[in-house]
Amino acid sequence: MSTLTKKIKIYLVTSLCLIAVAVYAYVNGFLSTTKEITSLGISTDGNYAASIDWDGNLVLWDIPNKEKTVLARNANGKSMYFIPNSHEFMWQDNENVVHIQNVKGEIIQSFPNFETFGHAISEDKTFYISANHSGKIYKGYGDNLIPVYTDTPIGDYENLRLTDQYILSVGHTTSSGIYVEANPSENPINSDIYKRSSYDGVTLWDRKTLKPIARLFGNTGETTGIISPNENWIITGDSNGHNILWNINNLPTPFILSNPYNGIFNLFTEEYDKSRLIPLTKEQFERMMRDNTVAYAFLTETDFIRIGYIYDDEANATIASIYTIGDPWIKGYVDLGSSPMISANNYFNSKTFASSPQAHILVTGQAHGGGINVYKYNPEKMELKKIWVAH
Repeated sequence: MSTLTKKIKIYLVTSLCLIAVAVYAYVNGFLSTTKEITSLGISTDGNYAASIDWDGNLVLWDIPNKEKTVLARNANGKSMYFIPNSHEFMWQDNENVVHIQNVKGEIIQSFPNFETFGHAISEDKTFYISANHSGKIYKGYGDNLIPVYTDTPIGDYENLRLTDQYILSVGHTTSSGIYVEANPSENPINSDIYKRSSYDGVTLWDRKTLKPIARLFGNTGETTGIISPNENWIITGDSNGHNILWNINNLPTPFILSNPYNGIFNLFTEEYDKSRLIPLTKEQFERMMRDNTVAYAFLTETDFIRIGYIYDDEANATIASIYTIGDPWIKGYVDLGSSPMISANNYFNSKTFASSPQAHILVTGQAHGGGINVYKYNPEKMELKKIWVAH
């Protein structure tokens, strides 16, 4: 073999290797012009998503047209919130000014606030609620701040949910069992310098009165929670594998969600009930997500998905369980895929998952890039199809 032929072969092999590396980097999001997402929202009709990343880049994602537009470079990473039944979203800049903006890029309204670590606003924009870095919750802004919860230590919320009737605050918690403290008597607005942390963990609040309805115990560690679209159910999960379904109209009788291997643990018999387990294929058995929960999202008005923690060295463990409100047993399984890996590699990433139950759309962040994965759920076939990988 001539020296020239050897050089050509070396050049070709090197070129192919570089191309392979470039393709791998692109597919897995490493070449994205933005960083990993820290908060994400989606419009009710499922046509638009908006996100903020670690560097403060605010990005609008046009899902039908598959277009990405950077709208700002100075956003608070925890502040993305899509306003229900609209094409408007809310975010805060690094000067602590909150903006309401539409998908055309127009600023509709702006107002000052403290640095928020979670906020929400009603569809008619008359009810605004936010939490600061130490977990204190307030209604309103500026000179019209009304305290909701000030009896708390340092610690922000993983979720601050707002519906027509309720507020749900969810943060780190410890519990020795599953139970409910209904109509709690502790004053959530404690002016004393010695705080009691009386409503840390999972608390359901009355939106009208701003009073606590109940504290929900049963989760341990980093905890996430969500309210069903019909406002009748709460689902909570945590970093220690406790996944619970709560009926708001019957909170003292919660359901433990089944896991794909053992079913449901019966607290009275201290044995697992496997009577309604769905048989697993070999692939499902090997690639099932862990019970440790990062997020929940509703794919329809009744069906919801549980997103389990994914380790980098277990990137193919992407098969998730589907449940239906009112039933703790797994209804089916869907595969979110590993190319690119979704943002389930951090327990503080529950804000990087958003869904439109109306449009059956799920949007996730990416573990190693500033893009999103978009999925379409077919409730009849119980299938989840990836329809867009954006970088």
